[in-house]
Amino acid sequence: MAKVKQLIKLLKKQKRVFIQTHNYPDHDAVAASFGLQQLLKHYKIESDIIYHGEILRDSLQKMIDKLGIELKHHSYYEIDTDDCTVIVDGTKGSRNVAELKSKVLAVVDHHQGDVPEDVKFCDIRSDYGACATIIFSYYAEIKLEPSMEVATAFHAGISFDTHQLSRNVNLMDIETFTILHRISDTAFVNSLIKSSIKLEDLPHHRHLLENLKVHHNFAYCHFNNGCNKNLLAILSDFIMTLDEIDFVALSSKYLDEIIFSVRSKSTELPAHYMIQEALSGIGSGGGHIDMAGGRIFNRSDFDEDEIYNRFLTQVRLKNSFKIKISESLK
Repeated sequence: MAKVKQLIKLLKKQKRVFIQTHNYPDHDAVAASFGLQQLLKHYKIESDIIYHGEILRDSLQKMIDKLGIELKHHSYYEIDTDDCTVIVDGTKGSRNVAELKSKVLAVVDHHQGDVPEDVKFCDIRSDYGACATIIFSYYAEIKLEPSMEVATAFHAGISFDTHQLSRNVNLMDIETFTILHRISDTAFVNSLIKSSIKLEDLPHHRHLLENLKVHHNFAYCHFNNGCNKNLLAILSDFIMTLDEIDFVALSSKYLDEIIFSVRSKSTELPAHYMIQEALSGIGSGGGHIDMAGGRIFNRSDFDEDEIYNRFLTQVRLKNSFKIKISESLK
């Protein structure tokens, strides 16, 4: 039985279905959730998209408004144990997914991590660059062409999460992107990509340029006055355009936590492993080999110099290993 048919069979029995994104959703999370919602509607299954946190990027809000995507903060609903949830672009038990009263029946995700044993349907493909690609594969399984709105959302989700097919992509991402390019509003997607920052973000760029610590191929900067997680990710991508930098870690005060955005160009410096090691005992992190995120939940556990040295130790260790391997091949 096709993956999507298993999911449909499971959800048809439910009284009320919610599709939950990870906290502070991004373009891919919203696109994948929207695509799944419209696919379920094809099978007469009504669902509501919910999230925790807030919409942080103007380009994401533009996408939501333009494509008529309906999603609400979970507090808008009285959710109880009779309701069921499909988590999209995240997984049950993750620190980045709010725990609600509803029962989690399904998880669709592309991040590395453990498969929750108590969830009836799990489709976790960590080799995929975007969750939107996974949901598109469901459309392909049942030979259903997505609407222009869904195709445009998928196109934007893949573009943003893979940095325009430049990181963590496989053949399915590329093939899906090619198909979507023909049936989506490409001009609108391009306008979202080109307008990813605002004038009020420029002081953060200035802070980054003035306070960036660089050690060989490693760069680090902390934003002691705060920076939201989506802008932090944009700034990480910006630093990765520097030829000399292979690994960057940015951190920022955010509400009561310290958040991190990590990027890597080198397989010897896997982002998801590096963040886990750096935050061991004081926080948590995860993601992909070339991009990852993390957080320290208690700001009192954060010391800028200590965190810098933790990352630096890992970078030096990995660089040293790479040098030894290279020398042994001479």
